[in-house]
Amino acid sequence: MIGGIVLAAGYSSRMGDFKPLLPVGGATALERCAETLRAAGADVAVVTGHRREELAGPMKALGAAELYNPDYDQGMFTSVLTGLRHFAALGAEGVLLLPCDCAAVPREAVLQLIACAGDKGEYALPTFEGKKGHPLWIPAQYFQEILNYTGPGGLKGARLLHEDTLLRLPMPWKGTVLDMDTPEDYAALCAYAAEDGLAALAKGRRFYLLRHGDTEKHSGKIIMGRYDAHLSDLGREQMRRAGETLAGYFLRAEALYTSPLRRARDSAGLVNAALGLPLREEEGFSEISLGAWDGRLIEDVKRQWPAEYARRGEYLTSYRFDEGSESFYMVQYRVRQTLLRILREDPSPDLLILSHAGVVKCLYGLLRGKDIDWAFDRCRPEKGELTIVET
Repeated sequence: MIGGIVLAAGYSSRMGDFKPLLPVGGATALERCAETLRAAGADVAVVTGHRREELAGPMKALGAAELYNPDYDQGMFTSVLTGLRHFAALGAEGVLLLPCDCAAVPREAVLQLIACAGDKGEYALPTFEGKKGHPLWIPAQYFQEILNYTGPGGLKGARLLHEDTLLRLPMPWKGTVLDMDTPEDYAALCAYAAEDGLAALAKGRRFYLLRHGDTEKHSGKIIMGRYDAHLSDLGREQMRRAGETLAGYFLRAEALYTSPLRRARDSAGLVNAALGLPLREEEGFSEISLGAWDGRLIEDVKRQWPAEYARRGEYLTSYRFDEGSESFYMVQYRVRQTLLRILREDPSPDLLILSHAGVVKCLYGLLRGKDIDWAFDRCRPEKGELTIVET
């Protein structure tokens, strides 16, 4: 069992208002934090103190346990200890610690944190552009040490005893490092958490999502990722046929957007022979990077990294092997940012995107108002297959 501790006991003195109940993106800060941790499978408990009576209703609605800290006026560390005692008694394998003013942390970051660090037995946290963020993962092996700690710095002091083994996991989400200590911080956090308008920008348009053609065969099944494979004869024929099919749709499109990887770029050239559109390469539509595994035979990866390969199978959308690799959540984020920019710049009724299976899955989910978890098994494009989405 994984514990999720939301810290909501403080005075909110610098903010000037009670932070747990401040609205953030259509919910309260408390609701957002609790639901974010719950999305990672955590058993959520809220540590209360100051103005606890105002949180009773929201906590009941959330189905979250209350852990009252009578010593809240002595600082945040007392609230941390309150939460840890609770989950230590329940035999939790670790806890996710999230202050309620960190209400813009995306669930994807928490899921990736658990997938990549939950079995390592070390402290772990997300980073954004080198800055440490939230939540903090505390494995069970450190519970008693923290509960017994009497040195300076509270939780930070206890964690610094193991700074050399702290797992820092780079992530693309700025929300992991945002808080709302001041009104200015709160305004910035709310702006980040606001709806980015993708649904409105996509409304009324038709999206033609084409996966690249078949590629040359290897001695065995490989992990393709960013490996720059060549098209096979079958793949080239698939793309010529796809171009003829698309020409029959009389597309109202200004460009053909393509991944810059060779198998997609060459596919785009063959398709475009029948369309005559400007080709625009988009790095954001590249296939998922799997770091050191890219281009390796699956059997070799299984043999060299058996535990890591099994872990990825268990957490398929959220796991990343090394710092050179991505999770599907990270792919979804860059695909979304790329799509948003194109939608703002290109007013065409039809958008034609030639890319890879993982990217097509992300686009399919985003255009349906869903995510990669929803789309993963619902969208399974074969090589050379066209997927059409009307919004």
